[in-house]
Amino acid sequence: MIALHYSVFDGTNTKKAICLMSHQERASVVAIAICLLLNGYISVRLWDLFETGALSGENAPMVWARAIVWVVPAAIALTVLSNIGFAIVTRGRKQKINTDERDHLYRSRGMCITLFVFAFGFVGMLIGLATGWSVVIALTLLYAAAALGDLAGQCVRLASYRIGC
Repeated sequence: MIALHYSVFDGTNTKKAICLMSHQERASVVAIAICLLLNGYISVRLWDLFETGALSGENAPMVWARAIVWVVPAAIALTVLSNIGFAIVTRGRKQKINTDERDHLYRSRGMCITLFVFAFGFVGMLIGLATGWSVVIALTLLYAAAALGDLAGQCVRLASYRIGC
């Protein structure tokens, strides 16, 4: 588990909480949690749609899109609510948002992983369409590649901050 704070004694027998997590690390943790939450839900939802046959008719792409379209606004709303919750928990203490070369390196490393996974999924989708897959299966593969790419990129970014390399 990732620690947001740890306690130290300052010699006067009182504890102080010291924040360990930078703004960028917290953003990665929030992104990972939201990605797991939303994509877990959408996976169950799509599975149910496949099971009931709702994704097998001529309106299947429209049904699929209606099931997916709310994910982006939900992710934005959950991110905002998470940041508000964090501000309440930390009692509104302002956190410095300084970026340096290390932050740019970690962000670039995460983005490379994200793009690699997404590109792999995109090529897989094209091969699938060329071999006769339905449009809904191809769209689902593309969505999964984007979701897994984002998750992998955020995990690499967080690991880079934690390891420090």
